[in-house]
Amino acid sequence: MVAARFSSRGAMKQGESTGVVVIGGGIVGCSVAYYLGKLGGKCTIVEQDTVAGHSSGFALGGLNPLGVPGPLNNLSLDSFRLHQGLSESLKEETGIDTEFELHTSLVLAYSELEAHAMQLGLTLLGNQEGFTAEWKNNTDILAIEPRLAGGLLGGIVIQYVGLVEPYKLALGFLQAAEKMGSHMRHGTVTGLKFDSDRVTAVLVGNEEIPCDTVVLAMGAWSRDAANWIGMDIPTSPLKGQILRLRVPGPPMTYVSWGHNYAVTKPDDLVWVGTTEEDMGFDETPTLEARKWIMESVVEVLPHLMDAQLVRQTACLRPATPDNLPFLGKTFGKEGVIIATGGGRKGIHLSPIMGKIVADLVVKGNTSYDISSIDPCRGMS
Repeated sequence: MVAARFSSRGAMKQGESTGVVVIGGGIVGCSVAYYLGKLGGKCTIVEQDTVAGHSSGFALGGLNPLGVPGPLNNLSLDSFRLHQGLSESLKEETGIDTEFELHTSLVLAYSELEAHAMQLGLTLLGNQEGFTAEWKNNTDILAIEPRLAGGLLGGIVIQYVGLVEPYKLALGFLQAAEKMGSHMRHGTVTGLKFDSDRVTAVLVGNEEIPCDTVVLAMGAWSRDAANWIGMDIPTSPLKGQILRLRVPGPPMTYVSWGHNYAVTKPDDLVWVGTTEEDMGFDETPTLEARKWIMESVVEVLPHLMDAQLVRQTACLRPATPDNLPFLGKTFGKEGVIIATGGGRKGIHLSPIMGKIVADLVVKGNTSYDISSIDPCRGMS
């Protein structure tokens, strides 16, 4: 691989060959490769398993840009708009249909506390250009989705949120990036090599891959890189399990309550979930989670009691202590960029995270304000 030439600001000259290695072939790593290609660059992605083989490939793919933590608000909206464009551009570039769809979303309130909290939050939700969020009473909600259980007080109707098939999105990113000169190789990264504090190579087994820039897009496994860069990356795996059900009748409206949801996806199955479990790196679907999800779902959607279980999956989301991603350059190690920690918003934020990293690699900076999600936040 030809190493990139950097200007005095540490940026690659646009359009030149790059010495960029992305560690991690999940949706963020593939997004980085895609947007890097759009700026004339290319990279090697190193993945120890398969593309989107863990969290990215088994997530719901819900895209709700509203109601995210304040520092992420603008990034969330911009990422949603990127998703809208990608649904067409990736299909043209690769032939892959990411199954992007717009949906009316119902956020349900079954208690006075929930109803009060939702109505207080409407100011934030309803002030985003291009979206509407309105409180509706139970009669209005039931007119949209009549199969909901009794006791409903009302809810928020959002128009619109999105759904995408995460595996196909990641594959689309990768195949488009490959057309622009990037490639993926399999292997387990064991460390980084530095000349003083400047990264010079990625160690894969007994091999060295020369580079000028490394992007750590390792998802829930990001903390493994802490010893390589002398800096903690406090991510942890948050296990989430999802059931896919076959049930007769019209498609389900996208409904959510608490941490749970139900919606019919283009495979004609109703996807229901989800759990939030601290189980380390155990990705095994469990009977306990299946029972818990079904009990929670049937309380709200009784008609799913007799649904046929088609598939149960589990994924490991990269969670952070403050529920914000880590995105940006590292302290004291030149040429190392971290892109991880999207948590339950990882699929939604993947385009904007990839675009920002590409900016940092090619231009040396980005026009987006990422100060609140800097990987070095909180360091003394």
